[in-house]
Amino acid sequence: MKPTEWLSIRVVAPPPAWDAVAAVLIDSGCAGVELRDQPYSVVAYLPAADRERLPAIEAQLQKLPDYDLPPVHKFEVQPVTEENWHTAWRRYFRSRRFGQRVRVQPSWSRHKPAPDEILIQLDPGLAFGTGGHATTALCLELLERSLQPGMRVADVGAGTGILAIAAAKLGAREVIAVDDDALAVKVAQGNIERNGVADRVQAIVGDGFYALEGTFDLIVCNIVSGFLMRTAPQVPPLLNAGGVYIVSGTSGRNWRSGVRRAIEGAGLTLEEARKRRTWVAAVFRKR
Repeated sequence: MKPTEWLSIRVVAPPPAWDAVAAVLIDSGCAGVELRDQPYSVVAYLPAADRERLPAIEAQLQKLPDYDLPPVHKFEVQPVTEENWHTAWRRYFRSRRFGQRVRVQPSWSRHKPAPDEILIQLDPGLAFGTGGHATTALCLELLERSLQPGMRVADVGAGTGILAIAAAKLGAREVIAVDDDALAVKVAQGNIERNGVADRVQAIVGDGFYALEGTFDLIVCNIVSGFLMRTAPQVPPLLNAGGVYIVSGTSGRNWRSGVRRAIEGAGLTLEEARKRRTWVAAVFRKR
């Protein structure tokens, strides 16, 4: 499978507009959202094959003043090269703690974790997911609360493998990490080996939930709202009785009327929802 090619979208806007800008980008199919302070901007990545969406994205961003938000100052698009990708990650990816025990840091960091911390070391390569965005951070926190030792876990949309690695280090006996981008799977596999969990985590190239075999005690999926709504009926048959489904990647405006309704309509029960800025992550259970 040919690796996905990406476009970098940089939107220069003041911080009060950041949540709305990020929501537009993610809901339009972008990934890997970064918030940058110099200059104030939001950066995200769109598959190059979806470049026809760019005019619609820009048009939505120009409407922010209609919602009493500051206007966007600049909208820039450029192809992603491996060189500028690595430069960006090294500049913005820092050691960070999530929840009570999980610490995520780049493979080049010299930070020494505390004795009680579970350390995840990542090299993002040309893949997404370092914990820097609220959706990933929320998933890490909910994983820590929900995962019980011995569970069989699936991570759909694995990116760098951060959530799959966290699941293994929190006690999962087996984790299947799925991504439809062969390059992301290669990056995830490297991170899995780097963190010493290759005996419990398998990274595979596949088409979302269709790639999974058997049933699971917990499934985590941090992908855009449209995917979560479209695939909701596929999830319950993959969960054991009492199984947990953790979702994120959705903004507040798409949560109640879209994602929550679709997943509950598929037969799962909402147990907990957390919101950070405009982003929502939630835990559902199969009764």
